[in-house]
Amino acid sequence: MGVSERFPVSLNAVNVVCFKIDWQEKMLNVLLVKRSISPYKNKWSLPGGFVQGDETLEEAARRIFVDETGISPAYLSQFRSYSDTKRDKRIVNQRSGQKARVVTTAFTAIYTSDEELQLNEESEDIRWFKIPRRYFSRYIPEDMAFDHHDILLEASNRLRISLEYSGLATRFLPKHFTLGQIQDIYEIIWEVELDPANFREKLTNVEGWIKESKAGPKDAEPRRGKPPTWYKEHDIPQFDRMITNPNGAVIREKESEYQRNLDNLTGEIPVIKN
Repeated sequence: MGVSERFPVSLNAVNVVCFKIDWQEKMLNVLLVKRSISPYKNKWSLPGGFVQGDETLEEAARRIFVDETGISPAYLSQFRSYSDTKRDKRIVNQRSGQKARVVTTAFTAIYTSDEELQLNEESEDIRWFKIPRRYFSRYIPEDMAFDHHDILLEASNRLRISLEYSGLATRFLPKHFTLGQIQDIYEIIWEVELDPANFREKLTNVEGWIKESKAGPKDAEPRRGKPPTWYKEHDIPQFDRMITNPNGAVIREKESEYQRNLDNLTGEIPVIKN
């Protein structure tokens, strides 16, 4: 048995699905880059690349994302590994034609600033794309590089589901925020209208998530009448469903089906970091 048969070549990669809120259009956006190199030259893809031998997956994801986009996310967390044997086979030896299997770990990121994006030498274009729940393919290129369309779709669904069970919504907001701004996050990402009184009652009953702040942001604009009540994030707790997405039944069913499929697999394990 040859060395290549005993020790098949496998490469570790990372990809980052970075979301932000477009407050002018009230839309959820995702960042994509157009590749200027092979494979999949001129195709849109998620920021990503290969993990170096002296870094963790998290370190690689942050380094590569900053190098490819020129910006730094406010939040970064693993959500799954993708290891389909056909997803990406790189030729590592031109003479023998030996190929390497590429396993990628996908991360969810959230961006909250307004710095300008910067291209690197491996990208032809970089752009924020609208990503609504309805008519997903109307805005997102279906022929993305590798399996990135599937990764993006799954990350989007998981984001919507996670709002029911965690305090992730506040990561889209500045340090000081109002309850109304949290409600805006839910309504934008879910594309629904929520009853303010009912929603805010549920928010304030989630222990350990947000706390009222005596001082608001320094750059807050003065206003007449009663000043707003400001809050700060204390932690991102996991909780029983705080509020149900009125249009989330289909997404939750897909997630349940996905989990059932994972339970039947032995070669692919999701990587999830709370």
